[in-house]
Amino acid sequence: MKETIYTPHSPLHSPGSFMRGVAHEMRLVLHIGWQLFRRNLRVQVRQNMLGYFWMLLPPILTGITWTYLGKNHIIQGYDATAAPYPAFVLTGLFIWQSFVEALNCPLQQLQGARSTIAKVNVPHEAFIVAGLGGVLFNQLIRMLILAAVLVWYHIPWHATLLLVPLGLGVLLVFGLAIGWLLTPVSMLYADVSSALSMVLGFWFLITPIVYTPPSAASWVSALNPVTPLLGTIRNWVLTGETTPVAGFGPVAGLAVVLLASSWLAYRLAKPHLVVRL
Repeated sequence: MKETIYTPHSPLHSPGSFMRGVAHEMRLVLHIGWQLFRRNLRVQVRQNMLGYFWMLLPPILTGITWTYLGKNHIIQGYDATAAPYPAFVLTGLFIWQSFVEALNCPLQQLQGARSTIAKVNVPHEAFIVAGLGGVLFNQLIRMLILAAVLVWYHIPWHATLLLVPLGLGVLLVFGLAIGWLLTPVSMLYADVSSALSMVLGFWFLITPIVYTPPSAASWVSALNPVTPLLGTIRNWVLTGETTPVAGFGPVAGLAVVLLASSWLAYRLAKPHLVVRL
């Protein structure tokens, strides 16, 4: 087995060697990632008697709760003429859950592989690919449920449904980029994961998942990068409105740049992480 020696010197001191190492590992990432994804899927099915029921139960129960609150006028701020409120809520929850899963993907996958990456020279990106495969598989299940919801509430199927994979792709890239950026620090300090759960709870409340944003709080929507992504995808699913919500384009560009930056930052921090694990 080839021995790998990590040094404190930055890999960018030798750009050619750095890029050759990246190219070599990238050839292995998809193959190893696919094998890990299949293994994870088999383990998940074996260890859960009800399988993907547990994935769907939390958003469905949350949707029922918010639907009850909306029908009893305990919460306000939804135009009932756009789509039935249960469909509105469930669509928002499923989209939000995809974002959260993508954000947690790098942290969970690399934390779970700590012992492996500390001893075996395997591309760390393979674990991310395996986790992302799980996120995409979960999203496919949720989209099938949403299709049934559209049929149940007699919501027309619009041509904009063909744009939904594009919107979800941008959302997943954005979540993955944030998660990957936090991963190096999270692997060294458990406080990051604890703080992240609280941040996501607050983030949920300021994102128009179960309500339409009021004009008085427009500045919150403008500062929340998930709002244009979620609003655009939900419009494509429920109303057929083609024009993206304002801010969709800039956030999409930010997601791509942030993902590339997060990946590079992790590659540079990788030797130090492996030594300290």
